[in-house]
Formats: sequence, structure tokens, C-alpha cells
Amino acid sequence: MTTHELKIWPEHYEPVKRNLKKAELRKNDRNYQPGDTLVLRCWDRVKEEYTGKSVVRKVTHVADVGDWLPDFVLLSME
Repeated sequence: MTTHELKIWPEHYEPVKRNLKKAELRKNDRNYQPGDTLVLRCWDRVKEEYTGKSVVRKVTHVADVGDWLPDFVLLSME
């Protein structure tokens, strides 16, 4: 199992933090696997810096969505 530190935009961070958003669409460039840990660090696109907020989630399922978006996966998380 691997830990992945990833940027997440504020408009996506808040729903994840509040447990409303339980999936992430991501480029499959890290060989994501169930059981992996995601450290989602809030990223300010305007200032181009981290906000200092972060949330940790565990990957429960990796769905290949390559038929619709080549090289992407949908990560279910808890």
C-alpha cells in the first residue's frame, strides 16, 4: 500500500472534508490500488500555493474509466 500526496482544489476539498464527495477522478499515473492512502492537500490555483488544509482518505475501489477518459481512473474513498 502506498501513500499519495495530491493537490485538490478548494471547491472539491470542502465536500471531501464534509464526507459528501467520496470519489476522485484522477489521471492514472501512480498505479493506484485499493488500500492506498490519499493525502489531499488543498491547493490555491490563483496564489499557486497550498492553503495548509489537508484531508486523508483510504482508496476503497479503483474503477478504470479509460473508455471515456483515456488514462484516468475513478477512485472511491472512505
